[in-house]
Amino acid sequence: MTLNNFTKTFLFSVVFIFSVNAVCHSQQKRIITSIDEAVSLAMRDNSDVINARYDKLKADEKVSEVYSENLLPTLSLSSTYTRSFKKQVIDIFGERFQVGADNTWSTSLNATEPIPILGTPVFSGINIAEYFSKIQQETLESVKNDVRTTVKKTYFGVLLSKAVVDVNKITYSNAEENFKVVESRYRNGVATEFDYLRAKVKVENVKPVLLKSQRDLEISKKLFSNAIGLKVNDAVDISDSLRYDSTEVFGNTDQVINKISEENVAIRQLRLNKKINEELVNVDKANFLPKLYLFGQYAINAQENDGRPFIDYRYFNTLNAGLGLSWDLNLFRNSYKTKQSEIDVKKSEEQIRDTKQKLKLTSESAIIALEDAMERIKSTRETVILAERGLDLANNSYREGVLNQIDVQDAELTLYNSRLGYYQAVYDYNVAKAELEKLLEK
Repeated sequence: MTLNNFTKTFLFSVVFIFSVNAVCHSQQKRIITSIDEAVSLAMRDNSDVINARYDKLKADEKVSEVYSENLLPTLSLSSTYTRSFKKQVIDIFGERFQVGADNTWSTSLNATEPIPILGTPVFSGINIAEYFSKIQQETLESVKNDVRTTVKKTYFGVLLSKAVVDVNKITYSNAEENFKVVESRYRNGVATEFDYLRAKVKVENVKPVLLKSQRDLEISKKLFSNAIGLKVNDAVDISDSLRYDSTEVFGNTDQVINKISEENVAIRQLRLNKKINEELVNVDKANFLPKLYLFGQYAINAQENDGRPFIDYRYFNTLNAGLGLSWDLNLFRNSYKTKQSEIDVKKSEEQIRDTKQKLKLTSESAIIALEDAMERIKSTRETVILAERGLDLANNSYREGVLNQIDVQDAELTLYNSRLGYYQAVYDYNVAKAELEKLLEK
């Protein structure tokens, strides 16, 4: 082998190794071991949570802005330069005089500070900003709660899909084993051709069901990946199984419902919104009164003709300060605005009452769904045990020639439906629990 060929072979090997490593790396899966880990990832990476945090930071900055506007003087600097190309001329007793200068320079620094009495509701503005910041904090908690619930539902959706795949695999394996038994009996002349064909069709019918359940599993994984904030191309899997914890207790039903209707984040947000509307009423009522403010001005002025250089301009300084008053005398308009704000307060009270009632109904529905799922879990778990025993007896009886092939397939179908019913009940229980935990903000 020449040196050139060796070099080409070496380079090809290096490229091949890096390509294989890249492919392997891209196919690595992120394994989630528990629902707590999934929720933790979502709290860090989910876009909705991140944007809600930004909104909260923005609201905090708004509070600082309001404090600055209301408690610190408002300063403004203005500066103008005027060039007179044709000055004003005044005729006095037959003589003409020019008024003004060729160059005029004026700079002023103005300061105003509202006096927080009468019609200047400084503290109402501050309170509104702080209430708005608290609303954004509650909104952040609400978004976290929604994302947490979505993660839980998609998490259990993956586990349900995995359980369905496992059931279909077991069913397919059982169908193949049964087909082998029927085929052997058919070859020996013990079973009929109808039994042979029926067993073979059973195997072929299970295949597409198994493939569909596997596709559904991949879709559920993508939904879960999106919920926790992973990239679309990132592969994810869960090393957990769908199970039921019978030791969980949520407490007295009436106490749970009352806690949800009184302390839920939706109620807290509406109460804060009501406080904002009450402060707006105070602001509108203050518009009936005059507004007082302090002001000050420091000015530097210069007027020179072209004969004097810029650096030799003669500047004149002035300093003024005083007390100002402004009063909006459109009293009818102010009364209309005040009535509108008072209506908003009443509307907030009605929204609170309505939301409390809806939360009670929602929490009652979640508790009923939870209890219903618990009852189905108990009954279907016993049914699965009986169905497994029934299938064993049917297979043994068929081998001994006591039962027909159709009896075996009926037993298989019963077991299949029982297993799916059990896993569906466990999934429904966990989803109902997630909904109740969302209402309880757990």
